[in-house]
Amino acid sequence: MVLRIGACSFALLFGGCGSRVPPVPSNVIVGAYSALPTPKVEPNDAPPKILGIRFSSLDVRRGEHWSGWFVTGTDVASVEVRTSLFSINVPHVGPGRFEFTLDVLDTPPIFVRSYRLRVIARNSPGDEDEEDLPFRIR
Repeated sequence: MVLRIGACSFALLFGGCGSRVPPVPSNVIVGAYSALPTPKVEPNDAPPKILGIRFSSLDVRRGEHWSGWFVTGTDVASVEVRTSLFSINVPHVGPGRFEFTLDVLDTPPIFVRSYRLRVIARNSPGDEDEEDLPFRIR
């Protein structure tokens, strides 16, 4: 009986410690090549908007290449990809277009798990649009 109470208490106390991963949003493509939308021409004072996202994978193994492509309104000044483990300031390659490719380094086993991946687009005044995705490092 005491063992059962202890196990239940442990589960209740530590069950919420892991990252809760969100579902993949409808404007996100994962894996095979697929065309992204065209950037929308927006005035500089318009709120930022993420129109489309493509990732090579959302389940990345250590030692692999990982890529991402983003289409936004033309008023977006920056795109950031972040988790509780890392943050990437995605290079701007054209009006409303951002992309990156990087090598996933070997990470300590403690960091091999699921994360909430945040994609944040910002305009010049600092307004944000955000999409949250599930992400895993293996």
